[in-house]
Amino acid sequence: MPFGTFELTGDPIPQYAPPYPTGDCDFTGSTILVITYRTTAKSVAPFVPSMLELDDEPLITVRLLRHSMTSFGPYNEYTHGVDVRYRGEKYEYFLSLILDNESPVLAGREQYGFPKKFGTVEFNPCEPCGTRVMREYVEHPPHQKILQMNYSPVRKQAVPDVGMTVESRCMNLRVLPSPIAGQPPSVRELMPLALKITAKEIWDGEGAVSFPEPSAVDPMHRIEIVRYESAHFLREAHLWLGPTGDVYPV
Repeated sequence: MPFGTFELTGDPIPQYAPPYPTGDCDFTGSTILVITYRTTAKSVAPFVPSMLELDDEPLITVRLLRHSMTSFGPYNEYTHGVDVRYRGEKYEYFLSLILDNESPVLAGREQYGFPKKFGTVEFNPCEPCGTRVMREYVEHPPHQKILQMNYSPVRKQAVPDVGMTVESRCMNLRVLPSPIAGQPPSVRELMPLALKITAKEIWDGEGAVSFPEPSAVDPMHRIEIVRYESAHFLREAHLWLGPTGDVYPV
Protein backbone atom coordinates (compact mmCIF):
# COMPACT_ATOMS: atom_id res chain seq x y z
CA MET A 1 0.00 0.00 0.00
CA PRO A 2 1.52 3.44 -0.95
CA PHE A 3 2.29 6.25 1.52
CA GLY A 4 2.39 10.02 1.26
CA THR A 5 5.56 11.55 -0.08
CA PHE A 6 6.06 15.01 1.47
CA GLU A 7 8.33 15.34 4.52
CA LEU A 8 7.01 17.08 7.62
CA THR A 9 8.38 20.58 8.36
CA GLY A 10 7.75 23.34 10.87
CA ASP A 11 5.43 25.20 8.49
CA PRO A 12 1.76 25.81 9.33
CA ILE A 13 -0.92 23.53 7.96
CA PRO A 14 -1.67 22.67 5.27
CA GLN A 15 2.06 22.13 4.89
CA TYR A 16 1.77 21.50 1.15
CA ALA A 17 0.54 25.13 0.83
CA PRO A 18 1.28 27.12 4.02
CA PRO A 19 -1.19 30.00 4.56
CA TYR A 20 1.50 32.36 5.89
CA PRO A 21 5.29 32.70 6.13
CA THR A 22 6.90 31.98 9.50
CA GLY A 23 9.47 34.16 11.24
CA ASP A 24 9.68 37.91 11.86
CA CYS A 25 7.07 40.21 10.30
CA ASP A 26 7.76 43.38 8.28
CA PHE A 27 5.30 46.16 7.41
CA THR A 28 6.03 49.06 5.04
CA GLY A 29 4.20 52.15 3.87
CA SER A 30 1.86 52.05 6.86
CA THR A 31 -0.52 54.75 8.09
CA ILE A 32 -1.41 54.59 11.78
CA LEU A 33 -3.95 56.34 14.00
CA VAL A 34 -3.21 55.97 17.74
CA ILE A 35 -5.41 57.12 20.62
CA THR A 36 -4.56 56.42 24.26
CA TYR A 37 -6.69 56.79 27.37
CA ARG A 38 -6.68 55.90 31.03
CA THR A 39 -9.12 53.39 32.45
CA THR A 40 -9.84 51.85 35.84
CA ALA A 41 -8.15 48.66 36.97
CA LYS A 42 -11.57 47.35 38.00
CA SER A 43 -13.07 47.65 34.52
CA VAL A 44 -10.13 46.12 32.60
CA ALA A 45 -9.07 43.44 35.11
CA PRO A 46 -11.64 40.85 33.86
CA PHE A 47 -9.87 40.89 30.46
CA VAL A 48 -6.33 40.39 31.85
CA PRO A 49 -4.74 37.12 33.11
CA SER A 50 -4.26 36.95 36.86
CA MET A 51 -0.45 36.80 36.71
CA LEU A 52 -0.20 40.21 34.98
CA GLU A 53 -0.02 43.37 37.10
CA LEU A 54 -2.03 46.53 36.39
CA ASP A 55 -1.63 50.15 37.46
CA ASP A 56 -4.48 51.79 39.36
CA GLU A 57 -5.36 53.66 36.15
CA PRO A 58 -3.92 51.50 33.34
CA LEU A 59 -3.10 53.00 29.95
CA ILE A 60 -5.19 51.74 27.03
CA THR A 61 -3.86 52.06 23.47
CA VAL A 62 -6.21 51.83 20.47
CA ARG A 63 -4.81 51.76 16.93
CA LEU A 64 -6.04 51.66 13.38
CA LEU A 65 -3.38 50.64 10.85
CA ARG A 66 -3.43 50.67 7.07
CA HIS A 67 -0.53 48.57 5.75
CA SER A 68 0.32 49.10 2.07
CA MET A 69 2.59 46.01 2.14
CA THR A 70 3.52 43.38 4.71
CA SER A 71 4.85 39.83 4.95
CA PHE A 72 1.21 38.82 4.41
CA GLY A 73 0.21 41.34 1.74
CA PRO A 74 -1.71 44.61 2.29
CA TYR A 75 -4.46 44.90 4.89
CA ASN A 76 -6.18 47.10 7.49
CA GLU A 77 -6.03 46.36 11.21
CA TYR A 78 -7.48 47.46 14.56
CA THR A 79 -5.73 46.77 17.89
CA HIS A 80 -6.80 47.35 21.49
CA GLY A 81 -4.24 46.84 24.28
CA VAL A 82 -3.50 47.65 27.91
CA ASP A 83 -0.19 48.30 29.67
CA VAL A 84 0.74 45.58 32.17
CA ARG A 85 3.79 44.35 34.08
CA TYR A 86 5.13 40.81 34.25
CA ARG A 87 8.16 39.91 36.35
CA GLY A 88 8.85 43.60 36.75
CA GLU A 89 8.89 44.35 33.00
CA LYS A 90 6.38 46.52 31.15
CA TYR A 91 4.39 45.17 28.18
CA GLU A 92 1.34 46.05 26.13
CA TYR A 93 -1.07 43.15 26.55
CA PHE A 94 -3.37 42.83 23.54
CA LEU A 95 -7.07 42.49 24.29
CA SER A 96 -8.61 42.52 20.80
CA LEU A 97 -7.51 42.72 17.16
CA ILE A 98 -9.67 42.75 14.03
CA LEU A 99 -8.31 42.76 10.48
CA ASP A 100 -9.37 42.06 6.91
CA ASN A 101 -6.80 39.53 5.67
CA GLU A 102 -6.94 35.86 6.71
CA SER A 103 -3.19 35.23 6.41
CA PRO A 104 -2.11 37.53 9.29
CA VAL A 105 -5.16 36.40 11.29
CA LEU A 106 -3.90 32.81 11.15
CA ALA A 107 -0.25 33.74 11.64
CA GLY A 108 -0.95 36.03 14.56
CA ARG A 109 -3.13 33.52 16.40
CA GLU A 110 -1.10 30.36 15.75
CA GLN A 111 2.46 31.67 16.08
CA TYR A 112 2.19 34.51 18.56
CA GLY A 113 -1.14 34.27 20.39
CA PHE A 114 -2.64 37.53 19.12
CA PRO A 115 -6.43 37.42 19.75
CA LYS A 116 -7.11 38.25 16.10
CA LYS A 117 -10.44 37.94 14.31
CA PHE A 118 -11.52 38.60 10.73
CA GLY A 119 -13.69 41.67 10.24
CA THR A 120 -14.11 45.02 8.54
CA VAL A 121 -11.72 47.90 9.29
CA GLU A 122 -12.68 51.10 7.49
CA PHE A 123 -9.56 53.25 7.60
CA ASN A 124 -9.13 55.42 4.52
CA PRO A 125 -7.39 58.59 5.77
CA CYS A 126 -6.38 59.78 2.28
CA GLU A 127 -10.00 60.21 1.19
CA PRO A 128 -11.59 63.67 1.73
CA CYS A 129 -14.12 63.65 4.57
CA GLY A 130 -15.57 67.16 4.22
CA THR A 131 -14.29 68.29 7.63
CA ARG A 132 -11.11 68.27 9.70
CA VAL A 133 -12.51 65.40 11.77
CA MET A 134 -11.56 61.96 10.48
CA ARG A 135 -14.11 59.26 11.33
CA GLU A 136 -12.91 55.69 11.04
CA TYR A 137 -14.61 52.54 12.30
CA VAL A 138 -14.52 48.79 12.84
CA GLU A 139 -17.31 46.31 12.10
CA HIS A 140 -17.68 42.80 13.54
CA PRO A 141 -19.77 41.12 12.24
CA PRO A 142 -20.28 43.07 9.00
CA HIS A 143 -22.59 46.09 9.35
CA GLN A 144 -22.29 46.18 13.17
CA LYS A 145 -20.11 49.17 13.99
CA ILE A 146 -18.49 48.10 17.27
CA LEU A 147 -15.89 50.89 17.45
CA GLN A 148 -15.39 54.36 16.00
CA MET A 149 -12.32 56.59 16.22
CA ASN A 150 -12.55 60.33 15.61
CA TYR A 151 -9.37 62.32 15.08
CA SER A 152 -8.60 65.98 14.35
CA PRO A 153 -5.03 66.99 13.41
CA VAL A 154 -3.51 69.96 15.29
CA ARG A 155 0.18 70.23 14.44
CA LYS A 156 2.91 68.31 12.64
CA GLN A 157 5.91 67.23 14.69
CA ALA A 158 9.48 67.96 13.61
CA VAL A 159 10.84 64.55 12.58
CA PRO A 160 14.34 63.72 11.24
CA ASP A 161 14.58 62.76 7.57
CA VAL A 162 15.26 59.15 8.57
CA GLY A 163 12.10 59.16 10.70
CA MET A 164 11.36 58.80 14.40
CA THR A 165 11.62 55.33 15.94
CA VAL A 166 9.79 53.92 18.95
CA GLU A 167 10.56 50.47 20.33
CA SER A 168 8.33 48.63 22.76
CA ARG A 169 7.41 45.17 23.96
CA CYS A 170 4.06 43.48 23.85
CA MET A 171 2.65 40.24 25.23
CA ASN A 172 -0.06 37.76 24.30
CA LEU A 173 -1.63 34.71 25.91
CA ARG A 174 -1.13 31.86 23.43
CA VAL A 175 -3.45 28.89 23.98
CA LEU A 176 -4.08 25.73 21.96
CA PRO A 177 -6.93 23.82 23.62
CA SER A 178 -6.63 20.06 24.02
CA PRO A 179 -8.77 18.01 21.59
CA ILE A 180 -9.53 15.68 24.52
CA ALA A 181 -12.41 16.86 26.68
CA GLY A 182 -11.44 17.61 30.26
CA GLN A 183 -7.70 17.72 29.58
CA PRO A 184 -5.46 20.77 30.07
CA PRO A 185 -4.59 22.79 26.97
CA SER A 186 -1.92 21.43 24.64
CA VAL A 187 -0.21 24.85 24.82
CA ARG A 188 -0.74 27.69 27.28
CA GLU A 189 1.97 30.31 27.52
CA LEU A 190 2.68 34.01 27.69
CA MET A 191 4.38 35.12 24.47
CA PRO A 192 6.44 38.33 24.63
CA LEU A 193 7.26 40.16 21.39
CA ALA A 194 9.33 43.15 20.33
CA LEU A 195 7.73 45.90 18.23
CA LYS A 196 9.61 48.64 16.38
CA ILE A 197 7.84 51.51 14.60
CA THR A 198 9.61 54.15 12.50
CA ALA A 199 7.54 56.99 11.02
CA LYS A 200 8.62 59.86 8.76
CA GLU A 201 5.52 61.98 9.44
CA ILE A 202 3.81 62.39 12.82
CA TRP A 203 0.87 64.65 13.68
CA ASP A 204 -0.30 65.58 17.17
CA GLY A 205 -4.05 65.91 17.45
CA GLU A 206 -7.25 65.36 19.37
CA GLY A 207 -9.10 62.06 19.36
CA ALA A 208 -11.96 60.09 20.83
CA VAL A 209 -13.04 56.45 20.91
CA SER A 210 -16.68 55.38 20.95
CA PHE A 211 -18.67 52.17 20.66
CA PRO A 212 -21.79 52.88 18.54
CA GLU A 213 -23.13 49.30 18.48
CA PRO A 214 -21.71 47.36 21.45
CA SER A 215 -21.24 43.62 21.06
CA ALA A 216 -21.08 40.89 23.68
CA VAL A 217 -18.44 39.06 21.64
CA ASP A 218 -16.26 42.19 21.30
CA PRO A 219 -16.77 43.74 24.75
CA MET A 220 -14.16 46.52 24.67
CA HIS A 221 -16.99 48.95 25.44
CA ARG A 222 -16.96 47.62 29.00
CA ILE A 223 -13.54 49.18 29.61
CA GLU A 224 -14.21 52.58 31.13
CA ILE A 225 -12.70 55.71 29.57
CA VAL A 226 -11.51 57.89 32.47
CA ARG A 227 -9.56 60.50 30.45
CA TYR A 228 -7.71 60.73 27.17
CA GLU A 229 -3.92 60.92 27.15
CA SER A 230 -2.88 61.44 23.51
CA ALA A 231 -3.84 61.15 19.84
CA HIS A 232 -1.34 60.80 17.00
CA PHE A 233 -1.46 60.20 13.27
CA LEU A 234 1.57 58.56 11.62
CA ARG A 235 2.37 58.33 7.90
CA GLU A 236 5.13 56.64 5.92
CA ALA A 237 5.65 54.22 8.79
CA HIS A 238 7.61 50.98 8.82
CA LEU A 239 7.03 48.31 11.45
CA TRP A 240 8.93 45.23 12.55
CA LEU A 241 7.51 42.56 14.86
CA GLY A 242 9.26 39.48 16.21
CA PRO A 243 9.64 37.25 19.28
CA THR A 244 12.02 38.19 22.07
CA GLY A 245 13.18 34.60 22.42
CA ASP A 246 11.35 34.11 25.71
CA VAL A 247 8.25 32.00 26.31
CA TYR A 248 6.56 31.64 29.72
CA PRO A 249 4.37 28.57 30.29
CA VAL A 250 1.46 29.39 32.61
